[in-house]
Amino acid sequence: MTGEFIKKRNYIAIAVVALLIVAVVFFVRANQAPKESEAEAATIIEAQPIVVESSELPNNVSASGTVRPLLEAKIAPKIMSGVAAVYVREGDRVRQGQTLIRLEARDLQSQVAQAQAGLTAAQAGSSRADTGVGLQKVQTSTSIANAEAALKAANENLSIVKEGPRKQQRAQAHLAVTQAEAHFKNAELELNRYKRLYEQDVVPKQRLDGAQTAYDIAKAQYESAKEQANLTEEGSRTQEINAALQQVRQAEQGLRLARAAVAENTMSVKNAQVAASQVKQAQAGVEFARTQLGYATITSPISGVISSRMVDPGDTVSPGVSIICVQSASGHRLEASVPESAIQNVFVGKMVEVELGSAKRSGMGKVSVISPAGDASSHRYMVKVDVPADLSPRVGEFGRMSFPVGSSRGVIIPREALRYEGGLPAVFVVDKSDVARMRSVKIGRTTENGIEILTGLRSNDRVITSNTGVLSDGVRVRYSKDGAQ
Repeated sequence: MTGEFIKKRNYIAIAVVALLIVAVVFFVRANQAPKESEAEAATIIEAQPIVVESSELPNNVSASGTVRPLLEAKIAPKIMSGVAAVYVREGDRVRQGQTLIRLEARDLQSQVAQAQAGLTAAQAGSSRADTGVGLQKVQTSTSIANAEAALKAANENLSIVKEGPRKQQRAQAHLAVTQAEAHFKNAELELNRYKRLYEQDVVPKQRLDGAQTAYDIAKAQYESAKEQANLTEEGSRTQEINAALQQVRQAEQGLRLARAAVAENTMSVKNAQVAASQVKQAQAGVEFARTQLGYATITSPISGVISSRMVDPGDTVSPGVSIICVQSASGHRLEASVPESAIQNVFVGKMVEVELGSAKRSGMGKVSVISPAGDASSHRYMVKVDVPADLSPRVGEFGRMSFPVGSSRGVIIPREALRYEGGLPAVFVVDKSDVARMRSVKIGRTTENGIEILTGLRSNDRVITSNTGVLSDGVRVRYSKDGAQ
């Protein structure tokens, strides 16, 4: 009996303990159930996901460069001189042909005066040479005519002497004396005239010598004519015949000398030509001196704005060294270096996107110049794009041009869907259980519609675009009214 009682008591005790355990568990569960429901409700966050799909995206190539003026003139002097005056400053607007700088020019002015004096002297020498040509021709013609007449008279006299004097011959002899006397006086006048011209440096010494020779011949002929007249009165003798022969020889010699003077005509013409060449040379010297003087005044080759001024009055400038720069006031170009792989996608007249400055002012520009030769080391080509004025371009400003070179498929998400965890880009994707899952992504280009995702997303993924700042991995998502399932 005692054993059975103990067994019953143990069973009862076990049952009581079991009941107590069940009661405790029930009580604990009853108290914890509301708390677990509240915690679960607290982890549900309202969000708005979108379904992403791949689309066709243009592949753009960008090239950076610098804004340059449409026209730029870096002006350098052509002579070495001191700066006398500078009439402009940086920022001044100038017009084409306006005087910018004046250089010292006293020595250049002296050179112009010296060249002008040389021209005057050359012109005077040419005038004397031309006058000499005319005188030489007249003298030569007169000398030949006189020599021919003298030879004819000498031959006739010889014939008369050989035949003996006659009454008519005596008259003729006296006539010859008269003619010889006239010829002698004419030669004497010519000699005196050439002496005066020679003293005035109008004719050369050769012409004076020719006149002296003609005078000597005429004088000899005159003396011979008088002797012949006397012989005519006395009758012909052997001596007279010899004398007549001598006169003929003299006349022939005189004719040869007169004809030889024709060569002096050619020489006088050549002298005149040399003098004319000297005049042209002197004129060229005057033009050169005036041109050098013109280099002392530096003017603007274009209308525009003074962008830089490197000299002040008193400085010394050298040829070929820029001293002032003028840039066109209107018209700017972005000069960018385009890689060889993309140059075939650019042509003159093509519209490309342009972005200027730190503010990234953007617009469309037109390609105006493509360099036909690229850089051998970088394999890039210079492309110049006309920048629209409404972008307010500034010379020297950084710029970038971009243009499409094809297309590819990619995924675009809104900018607000992207967040950074530890400096790395990531997005929240809703899985089939409506739980937010953080996924790392690799971003690409930024477009007007959003940001390109290169890796990490696929088509039909649901990406959360709102409340990404309070989301965490594993949080349940409740969609907003306009959200996508």
